Amino acid sequence: MATAASGAPKRARSPRLEFVGGQILAFVGAALFAGFVGGVIIVLYGENPLFVYATVLNYATARPEDIAQVAENATPLIFSGLAVAVAFKAGMFNIGVEGQYIVGMLTAAIAALYLDWLPGALLVPAVVVASVLGAVMWAAIPAVLKVKTGAHEVVTTIMMNGIAISLVAWAILNPLKSTGDQSVDLRTNLFPGKALMPSIAEPLGLPSSVHLTLLFPVALLACLFVWFFLYRTRLGYEVRAVGSSSGSAEAGGVSIGAAQIKVFLISGALAGFVGLNHLIGDKGYLGNNYEVGLGFAGIAVAFLGRNHPAGIALSALLIGVLIRGEDGIALSTELPTEVLIILQGVLILSVVVAYELVRRAVARRQLKEEAAVEAAAPATEH
Repeated sequence: MATAASGAPKRARSPRLEFVGGQILAFVGAALFAGFVGGVIIVLYGENPLFVYATVLNYATARPEDIAQVAENATPLIFSGLAVAVAFKAGMFNIGVEGQYIVGMLTAAIAALYLDWLPGALLVPAVVVASVLGAVMWAAIPAVLKVKTGAHEVVTTIMMNGIAISLVAWAILNPLKSTGDQSVDLRTNLFPGKALMPSIAEPLGLPSSVHLTLLFPVALLACLFVWFFLYRTRLGYEVRAVGSSSGSAEAGGVSIGAAQIKVFLISGALAGFVGLNHLIGDKGYLGNNYEVGLGFAGIAVAFLGRNHPAGIALSALLIGVLIRGEDGIALSTELPTEVLIILQGVLILSVVVAYELVRRAVARRQLKEEAAVEAAAPATEH
């Protein structure tokens, strides 16, 4: 019996460790492949790939202010990626993060301008809450349409994005238009100084050109919140169950419609933070040249981070490095900065494919090991 038992196959490592190792291996392989493809493109432009990559890394990490700017670039991407990932965990595709954060900036601007009688300790939180409520309100419309009428959230959120852009343009042109002389851009009046998000760049002795605010640590805390919500709460379990198999979740007593509405509202709340660093951390007003595209960038961040809060934070920082490196490429080479955008796209596609290949390989390996254990089980009984 002892001999037979000793001959039974044993797992060399836990499934979780094997999964994590596979994910790391997939990312490294995808990054190397993307770097190779990017290198070929760079060579075709007559530049040295090693010099270009070194320039990107140097401009992102050489000085404390460079690292701070990477964190500044990553701040809205973390919130945007989390907003996309939370909805995706429930099997929903929130394309509307773009419109939701734009409406959030509008409601935040209204709060900053018309609640200026509040002390600073209350005004900044009021502006943040107004942004979150505006984004949640905008997210609630496609969520209710999805549950009540079956309208697909991709279609409705895309339409809501266009309405959001038009709504903000109308507001800046009419009720919120600046009362001062305008010579260049349409915008609101300047927000009072007490409505601006406190900076963490100045206490660190960084130049005023760096707009790193308290929203960066808030973004990291949001990652912890989303992780706790998804993996340590009942609603989070229901959300993941609905995303994995809605039929099984419903058979287990989960209200699919309620879970979808709740998670979409949480996604909208996270989207409400996306535009705040631009609005009250940098500009101090809402103009018609506000930053766009952050909602769509969040889709890339979420995919690159595998919809996991830790992966989203790391992928946002990686893209922050590439955004910062665009300045280095523009100043030190003859390359168009679009090369880095191509590199981002190749990296995302490579990571998605590599993760899927590794997932299938790990699943096949685990099935073989389980089959071997089951086959050896009768021998251990004799």
